[in-house]
Amino acid sequence: MVRSVIRLALSMLALTCLVTSPAHGQLLSPGKLAAPHQELEGLRNCTSCHELGKRGVAVERCSSCHESVGTRIAAGSGYHATVPENACATCHQDHLGVEFELVRFDTDAFDHTEAGYTLELSHAALDCRTCHEPAHVRDPVVIAEKVEHGALARTFLGLPTECAGCHREDDPHGGQFANRECAECHDAGAWEAPTGFDHSNARFRLDGLHAKVGCTQCHGAGATARYAELPFAACGDCHADPHGAAMEGTCASCHDTTGWRALSSDIEGSFDHSRTSFVLRGSHATAACAACHRTGRAPSGDLVHMTYQPGTAGRTYPLPVAQSCSSCHVNRHVFPTATQRWIRCADCHSEAVWGPSSFGAVRHAQSTFALSGAHETTPCIACHLDSSRGHTRFTLPVPAERCESCHIEDDPHGDLYLGVECVTCHTTEAFDVASFAHEPRPTTCVGCHLPDDPHAGQFEGRDCASCHGIDVFTIATFDHSTTRYPLDGAHGDAPCAACHTAMAGSEAVVRYRPLGTECSDCHGESR
Repeated sequence: MVRSVIRLALSMLALTCLVTSPAHGQLLSPGKLAAPHQELEGLRNCTSCHELGKRGVAVERCSSCHESVGTRIAAGSGYHATVPENACATCHQDHLGVEFELVRFDTDAFDHTEAGYTLELSHAALDCRTCHEPAHVRDPVVIAEKVEHGALARTFLGLPTECAGCHREDDPHGGQFANRECAECHDAGAWEAPTGFDHSNARFRLDGLHAKVGCTQCHGAGATARYAELPFAACGDCHADPHGAAMEGTCASCHDTTGWRALSSDIEGSFDHSRTSFVLRGSHATAACAACHRTGRAPSGDLVHMTYQPGTAGRTYPLPVAQSCSSCHVNRHVFPTATQRWIRCADCHSEAVWGPSSFGAVRHAQSTFALSGAHETTPCIACHLDSSRGHTRFTLPVPAERCESCHIEDDPHGDLYLGVECVTCHTTEAFDVASFAHEPRPTTCVGCHLPDDPHAGQFEGRDCASCHGIDVFTIATFDHSTTRYPLDGAHGDAPCAACHTAMAGSEAVVRYRPLGTECSDCHGESR
């Protein structure tokens, strides 16, 4: 204890001697202090930083003034906690002149991770002073300390690590997420893209087309964007009702998120069509929805011709044009113009059932062809069938009063009675012969066949039967010996056509008489 007191007294004496001698002071001081330490200039203040008898700076003396740094070192946080003990002067050298910068380090080479905050993405591209500026300093100890010494603009200390520490003033959400961390949704890359946000973790999970909608379409943009407490209990919270409240139930009764124009399969059998302008009755009420409302259906077909209202053809349930029966149904019956005045779909058909029609015998009697006899019991399709179209027809050949208009194909007589009216022999009561009276006819061949005589009158006055039979019309009984030129020798074997050739000027008529009987008449003059 005595030795300590003696040592302290000697030290104070030595300092006193030094103070009294400026020359000695210059020998001991290495140079002027930097501007931030100017208040410590002079030998009387040396022990503010230095300990007697020891080289360098005493770290605990630095901490006594730089309280903010000392606190962080003691807590083991920040860059200074990573610096080796008693190494303050390694970076912060003094006594090098008033203008010398005490804080000197290579900002480009500085590893910010050592400061306890790793710079990532957009932060890594910023200039240091973009963040390290007085407005962002939040630590009250740093603020008080640096303001006292006029160093707030030069410090790199006191910045918070949470996003709101720097971005509180430019919070785009207007305090909607005041109790949540920005990093739950955003990273340091692009502030507009919440890469960390997963909508499936929110109260409203996105599916279908909702998953493809841009955020601003539902939440808005800019200062008016709304995220927290956004209503979504009903579709109407976001979507206007295109039906004008005409439909009962919820939107989900018919629609789902796969497409606003697509109707869910649950609508089958539950949709109240009476709330539309087309009330379903009869067979319409039992028809499948797709029979009329079919996406991609061809505009026309053999039985149905569908046209859809503009702008609806691409929907799951397009809206048909339904002004009359012919709006959807192909007219299978092409009636004569004269009957158009009374032919309408409803005249024969109803919505209860399309067939059979209500067109019966009474209506048929009012047409141009009244049914009688066997026609009254004949099925409609027996007459009204068009195999080329695959369905019935109701326009018959004109005039329908003639039997052959319909029965030409099944004429049992062939061409025997061409030009003879069927009613000459038959009636509609029964198709058996009922009224034929056989009138007297000639009994000779020429009585019937005179107009078609193949010999052009060469045998006028002779009976055809002298040469021909009634089975076939070829020569059957002709005897050449009864003529004036009996055949003998080689003539007996010669064919008829060798002598009897076609008459001059006619290839169809064979000449039989008169022919010469002299040799030269056939064989010419001999030489």
